[in-house]
Amino acid sequence: MNRSESTAWETRFDWTLTALMLGAFGLAIFLSGNRETDGERALLAALIAGAYIVVVQVTPRRLRNRGIIGELIATSGVVATLAAVLLTEGDNTGYILLVAVPIYFAAAFIGFRIGMETAFLATAGLVAILMGLGGERWFEDNATTFVFYILIGFTFSQARRLLVIERARSDALRAASALDAVRLERLESAHDLLVELSEVAGTNELSAVSIGETALLELVDRVPMEYGSVSSVSEGGIVAEMGHLTDSDVAEEFPIGIGDRTLGMLRLWHRPGVDLAPHRIAIEAVVAGVALAFDNIQLLQTVARRSVQDERNRVARELHDDIGPALASLGLGLDVLIQNSQGGTTSRQLERLRHATTELVERVRATVAALRRADTTTVIDHIHRLAAELGTGPPNLIVAVDERAPSDGATAAEVGAILVEAVRNAAQHASAETIRIDGVIAGESGRLIVSDDGRGFDASAAYPGHYGLVGMRERAASIGGDIRISSMPGRGTTLHVVWGTQQVASR
Repeated sequence: MNRSESTAWETRFDWTLTALMLGAFGLAIFLSGNRETDGERALLAALIAGAYIVVVQVTPRRLRNRGIIGELIATSGVVATLAAVLLTEGDNTGYILLVAVPIYFAAAFIGFRIGMETAFLATAGLVAILMGLGGERWFEDNATTFVFYILIGFTFSQARRLLVIERARSDALRAASALDAVRLERLESAHDLLVELSEVAGTNELSAVSIGETALLELVDRVPMEYGSVSSVSEGGIVAEMGHLTDSDVAEEFPIGIGDRTLGMLRLWHRPGVDLAPHRIAIEAVVAGVALAFDNIQLLQTVARRSVQDERNRVARELHDDIGPALASLGLGLDVLIQNSQGGTTSRQLERLRHATTELVERVRATVAALRRADTTTVIDHIHRLAAELGTGPPNLIVAVDERAPSDGATAAEVGAILVEAVRNAAQHASAETIRIDGVIAGESGRLIVSDDGRGFDASAAYPGHYGLVGMRERAASIGGDIRISSMPGRGTTLHVVWGTQQVASR
């Protein structure tokens, strides 16, 4: 806060104080010169009053208006001005007016208590002096002056109090305005970032597949490689492949990461005897770009998961706080009806209804627990990500999946990776025009069918150097599932993936 702004009213009060001091002192000097008074006493009175005025003027405001120093200046001012009144035998109106200066100073700059104490001290001192000099007649003649002192102390101390309150309110408003400005600036920055993010999201810069393919295209022209692949940790496997692999090719690995975080892996196969060392700078430059892009994808996924988790928590709260108690109350009501029933058909129907209600309560509890899981990525989320990567096609992706209950995060990750591999194979290798994903997901069990109208292949043949089918089977086995693939050249491919102990019929 700017000091000049916070003490503007103190500056105006200071000007008033100076004008009051100089005006009263000038009047006192003028009256002393026009009256027949003791020259030495008048001179001493002028010196005492003048010395007090000098002290007030030369003392820095930050010292004189605070604490004990201000109280000493106010008290000494009362003593000095009353001494001048006594030396001039109470006959100089200028010095009587000058007594109001320390009262005004204490009230306007220090506070109500000190201001009123100074006013009563000055009044009591002046009463004592005038009573001693002239008895009751002088006291009666100056009664108005006593009231004037008290009013000065009260009025300016209250004015100071109101100004202090107003300054505090102004400071609070200024602070609130500054906070609002900061919030507005942050909102504007967030808006700009979201606009940029929405623009980037419509490009291939947030597609792991496009990033991997672009990286391999750059390396093909600059590095003597026969085959290359890019894998992503967040995508759960290989996102791009390029080239032709033979049994004699030698593989080298280049980690994709930022700091100590591994985001993926670049693998390059080359012929025996070929040295990639002279090309390491070019490879590392490509890896650095891929790492940054993969990190951007993970950041975006983190933001998306956080938003999804907030919404899931809200729904979980509503289920737990509203629907859950309502179902429990319904169950209690059914228990009462069952106890009061006389048996027969109605009683059996009530018992079946009570059993159904109990199952529904358990399903609500299970749903609440599932919604509050830390890992919120579902199989449907993976399918949506696939659809976003494929865009408007071709190939066209048709999804008809009934996710009755989400699988846990580990299962969803493995099933999602299987779907990613199957869809990418259909799009990149089979040149499919249409890809369908059908099936049912019921918690830890499910059945999905991925079919395409692509070139197809001989599912019984071996393909050295290609491990996509092996990886899919390994992932299915890790969740207690199985994969069956049926395909013939020219007739497309159909992949069945089933997992979990419960047999779920596909739609």
